[in-house]
Amino acid sequence: MECFYHQGAPAVGSCRACLKGLCRRCAVELPGALACPSGCEESARALVASIAQSVRYQGVSTGLLQSARGLWLSIAAVSLFVGLFVVVWALRLHEYQEIAALGLPFLALAVIAGRLARNVSAGAKPSEAKG
Repeated sequence: MECFYHQGAPAVGSCRACLKGLCRRCAVELPGALACPSGCEESARALVASIAQSVRYQGVSTGLLQSARGLWLSIAAVSLFVGLFVVVWALRLHEYQEIAALGLPFLALAVIAGRLARNVSAGAKPSEAKG
């Protein structure tokens, strides 16, 4: 890659803001980035700050995902228990066996919440590739 500003000069990097190639003479060094001499310094500083903030909050977001997984697992467990209880209880009442159908929405909720918990746990592990 050549320098955008000096034809024929090899680029040592690219501007963090506009991605133009920069040689040693024109690259403005910033903490964690290079910038163009044509005014990209503020944009490049903002991008570096944004990346640093994202890295700082990555642990917080992972914790929130794990908390959400626990919530969905709890909802799935309670729904499964209630659904099975209603179905079994109603089937034992010979006169009111149709009440067993009231347990089916709880069983469906248990399946949905279980799938959501699995999806949230997949999102909490960004290092694993999805297949």
